[in-house]
Amino acid sequence: MNANVKRKLEKGEREQQFMVDNAGDFVGGVGATAAAEQAVVIAEIHTLSGEQVSGESTSAQMVANQDDLLDQLIAFLKLMNLAANAFKDVVPGSDTKFRMPRNRAHHALLATARAFHDDAIPLTANFIAYGLPATFVADLQTLIDDIEAASDTADSGTASRAAATGGLKDAAKRLMDISRKLNSIVRIKYADNAKQLAAWTVASHLEKAPKSKKTKTETPT
Repeated sequence: MNANVKRKLEKGEREQQFMVDNAGDFVGGVGATAAAEQAVVIAEIHTLSGEQVSGESTSAQMVANQDDLLDQLIAFLKLMNLAANAFKDVVPGSDTKFRMPRNRAHHALLATARAFHDDAIPLTANFIAYGLPATFVADLQTLIDDIEAASDTADSGTASRAAATGGLKDAAKRLMDISRKLNSIVRIKYADNAKQLAAWTVASHLEKAPKSKKTKTETPT
């Protein structure tokens, strides 16, 4: 939740408390209806805020997991590269077929891993002879699958966070619309009650956004 939405939420919550404290003055009228609508939007904002944080957390966690898995993948591919270089006298061209990619970006590594996996199947015995585990082909496929799953989950978390962020913006706008309606209702209701009007003024006040500090530039002398 950004600072702008937070300020509007705090304003709405103060107004909501005012309406709860003075509910008896608005029973069965438009004030009670607007207050109920406001309570629903406030609850929605809290829910969306939780979804936003959850999406961001999930994305960050999966990116970290993905980075760890990519490190494991690089180490695995290096072992295959070493073995392929060692048996190139028996399998000509194996050193070039199992060459490490210069581009270590996520998609480039996965593309290389898939190629290594497919090309290694007919040469399984050669790789095993040079020390790779008998399950290395399946192990490589598991690494590929895990990286893809982590990437998908990270993308899903990012999408969830974006959706929640958009929802918060919309909910904050609706909250302000209700606030303006309540402002009219309350000020008409308490037109002759200075004490209640003062209390409402405090409750409905929207804090101004803090001004950004400008860097002072020294005038050359």
